[in-house]
Amino acid sequence: TVRALHREGARVVAADVTTGAGEKLAAELGCTFSKLDVTSEQDWKHVVADIVAQHGSLDVLVNAAGVEGDMVHGTPESTSLAEWRRVMSVNLDGTFLGCREALPVMKRRGAGSIINISSTVAYIATPNSTAYGASKAGVMQLTKSVALHGSLEGHRVRCNSVHPGIIATRMIESISAQLAQFNNVAVDDVARASMSRIPFGEAGRPEDVAELILFLASDESRYITGSEFSIDGGWRLMGRPKPANK
Repeated sequence: TVRALHREGARVVAADVTTGAGEKLAAELGCTFSKLDVTSEQDWKHVVADIVAQHGSLDVLVNAAGVEGDMVHGTPESTSLAEWRRVMSVNLDGTFLGCREALPVMKRRGAGSIINISSTVAYIATPNSTAYGASKAGVMQLTKSVALHGSLEGHRVRCNSVHPGIIATRMIESISAQLAQFNNVAVDDVARASMSRIPFGEAGRPEDVAELILFLASDESRYITGSEFSIDGGWRLMGRPKPANK
């Protein structure tokens, strides 16, 4: 996403809780990197204030930070309160804080675009990812509230949610490894089973998601707000198979 926005001429500020990869990418592209713990109010305040001080405005915010939690044993009965709070803190609280800090800056300019990364799991219930699914459904509803608020008093602060399905990322690799270990099968078997539920028959690429985000950040989407964008190769249309008892 950083590469796509930079390619189109945006002045990008990349932010992450860890510094290594982010600083390396920023140096490669010649953009700015800021350390940000999305669960920290103070971090958000500092990062947004620095952006305004350096660039004069904040036009686009992409809330992309997320953790998957336990996707194998995370049932409603087995999920600990600590795990629930950890997932909610990053996925939902972090998105809320980003929206809250960006809104007044964007409203002063009269316009802006906030893009919140949710998940196809916001629509499709899973028995073993209770916290993750609930957090991403929360992001979807938060997006609608922000969209309505951002349109009041003549402002054009848009807010939309993006719902990726199975995308070839480190998170999906981690989930596949968890499932393979739990079911005592090869990771390739998990991958084949996953692909069989996608009409397109393959995982998406991070670049696919980045191009959708780029559209929502641009003026080409000026009349779109409060909407949900699935990017899952049709996975949502297929639903999920009935879970096996184990």
